[in-house]
Amino acid sequence: MPLPKASNNPLLSNSFFIFIIRFFPSMANLLVVIWYSKHLPQELYGNYQHFWIQMNVIYPLACFGIHVLAITYSKGFLMNILNRINAKHYTLYGLWVVALSAVFAMLQYSALDITFIIPLLFIISFSISVILESFLIVFRDYKSLIVISILYSSAFCFIHLNALRNGFSLQVLFTSLLLITALRLLFYCLIFIGNVRRSRGEVFTDSFDPAKIRSLWLHLGLYDVIQILFSWIDKFVISLVLSASVSAIYYNGSQNIPVLPLLLSAAGSAVLMQLAIGHKQDETTSIIRLMNQSGRVLSCIVFPVFFFLLFFRQELFVLLFGDKYLPAIPIFAVSLLVLPVRAYSFTTVLQRMHKGAIINIGAVADLVLACALMYPLYKWLGLPGVALSFVITTYLQAAFYLFYSAKLLHTSPLKLVPYINWLLKFIVFASLFIAIRYAGNIFFPGKITLILGGALMVVLTLAALFLEYVRHRKYGSI
Repeated sequence: MPLPKASNNPLLSNSFFIFIIRFFPSMANLLVVIWYSKHLPQELYGNYQHFWIQMNVIYPLACFGIHVLAITYSKGFLMNILNRINAKHYTLYGLWVVALSAVFAMLQYSALDITFIIPLLFIISFSISVILESFLIVFRDYKSLIVISILYSSAFCFIHLNALRNGFSLQVLFTSLLLITALRLLFYCLIFIGNVRRSRGEVFTDSFDPAKIRSLWLHLGLYDVIQILFSWIDKFVISLVLSASVSAIYYNGSQNIPVLPLLLSAAGSAVLMQLAIGHKQDETTSIIRLMNQSGRVLSCIVFPVFFFLLFFRQELFVLLFGDKYLPAIPIFAVSLLVLPVRAYSFTTVLQRMHKGAIINIGAVADLVLACALMYPLYKWLGLPGVALSFVITTYLQAAFYLFYSAKLLHTSPLKLVPYINWLLKFIVFASLFIAIRYAGNIFFPGKITLILGGALMVVLTLAALFLEYVRHRKYGSI
């Protein structure tokens, strides 16, 4: 059965499909974190996360922004780029990926005693899969991507569960994960080749400026690496200077809420895809309209999730991770403060206008300032202070990007964000969650209160999305 097409609102349609493609692997990873937190000793769990922490630092270097660059352009533009890449470029890139993968493999071999070839092939397969997935998203081959995503995620969960039942071994676990990662890459390659062959007969007239593309690629590659470092540098540093058990506590407390980064990425990618096929004459108006629209839709999900996690963090942590991770709750509470700013994609405008230098200035300043604040805030507040340093700099970075986006569009920063819409939602959602939290403490035990809070989150999300849909149908996008 063909996937539905939301012809009335391509932004929502593309956002939905991109989100679904990335949703299942993210949820599979969350399930594994919950299972392993409960069933593995803290030190062994810390060693398991050691692999993923280092992989998430190194694989963006291997991709170096290619997957981000691809989303920026239309199918025709991307085909023009692919047609101009020769064998020498592929060879040089292949050597780059292998060299970085060898570094990663050596780190795993020395720290976890995993056979060198397993992590080497794993990160190569993973990195190329990330790039091909972005290409297939531009080709809008959503059906194939969703099927593969579901199958891969199911196998990922099964392998981890089976590893717990049959005597836990990192060597056996990552060998099995390599198999499904390589299979996913194989399917991506076959589907990609099929899409390219079907596109050979089409005529693409998109204008092409190699120097401009190369500049944007280098900027996006640097930005992607810096952003990943920003997300993982605190975990990486703590894993080096503190014990594995303390590292495990911090890792669980500073967990990204898995759905929200996916929503932000999907919304930003959908806006870029929509603008790539739009009319150049009225691009400024289109950008403002789409950014406001995506901000309103994202806030319908981000704000209820934020208040639910903030007010019910104690019950949720005990349910998911057990009592041994109670020290992670203050870290989690501080990390949550960054969520409201996730209701907007602050780099989309800059990326669309090829202002990679501005993106990277903000990213570098963000990372440097966060690292500078880590130690003094740690001395003051302990591990929650480390998390707070990244919250503070995230808000500063968002303000920086918003200012320059507005400047490039010759408009006010307030016109780029639906601030009145956000303020009303914030007040209403906060009031309702405070009321349910207060009533729950008086009349119900912990689990019932958690269920009520979760139900309120779902109801508010669905109601807010429905109201935005009705508003869009009645009044248009703004």
